[in-house]
Amino acid sequence: MERKIRKPTQKRALEKMDKIIQASFKLFNEIGYYNTTTADIAKEAGVATGSVYAYFEDKKDIYLHVQKMVSDRFIYPTKDFWMENKIIDLENENAVKDIFRVFVKLMIQYHNFSKIYHDELDALTLLDKDVRNLKEAQEIERIKKIYEVFDIMSIPFKSEEDSAIFLHYCNLIIDDICHKILYDENIKDINSYIEKGVDMIYSLFKSTTLTS
Repeated sequence: MERKIRKPTQKRALEKMDKIIQASFKLFNEIGYYNTTTADIAKEAGVATGSVYAYFEDKKDIYLHVQKMVSDRFIYPTKDFWMENKIIDLENENAVKDIFRVFVKLMIQYHNFSKIYHDELDALTLLDKDVRNLKEAQEIERIKKIYEVFDIMSIPFKSEEDSAIFLHYCNLIIDDICHKILYDENIKDINSYIEKGVDMIYSLFKSTTLTS
C-alpha cells in the first residue's frame, strides 16, 4: 500500500514541518547530506521518526524542501532590496558603487550555509535528476526576478545581449566574492576583496550600458 504524505494546513502541522526542515538544514550544514539520517533529523527536530515520514517521502524529499528554502532566502530579499533602492542616479559613479557594495555585503550575509552544504549541492546537482531539475527551475526564477529589477530601474543596457552579459558575469563575481570570503580561511583583508569586486562590477556595468 502506498504511503500517504500529509500536506499540512493547520498551524501546528506547518510548524512541525518547518521544524523538520530547519533541523535538516542545520545537520546538512554541519555533517552533510550523506552523513545525515532521517533518525538524526527527527532527533534534532524533537519529533518522532514517524512524523518525518508523515510529511516527507524520504531524505531527498526533505533536501529538496531545504534547498527551496535556501533559494527563496536569496530571490525575494534580493528583489526587495532593489525595489527599495530603485531611485538612483546611474550616472553617478560613487552612488552606483555604493549600492553595489551594499548589495555584495547583503549577499554575503544571505550565504548562511557551510562549505559542506555548498559542495554537496554542486555534487547532487550533477548526480541527481530531481535536484538538478529544482536548481534549473530556481535559476530560471532568479533570472526572471533580476530582469524585472532591470526594468524597474530602467537600466539603459546597450542591447539585450549586453544585459545578459552583465547578469551572467555579475552573478559569477558576486558568488565568487561570497565563497572566497566565507570559505577561504587564509583571507586577511575582506574589504579589499569586496572593493575589487565592486570595481569589476562597475566596470562591467559601464561597458554594457549607455551611461556616460
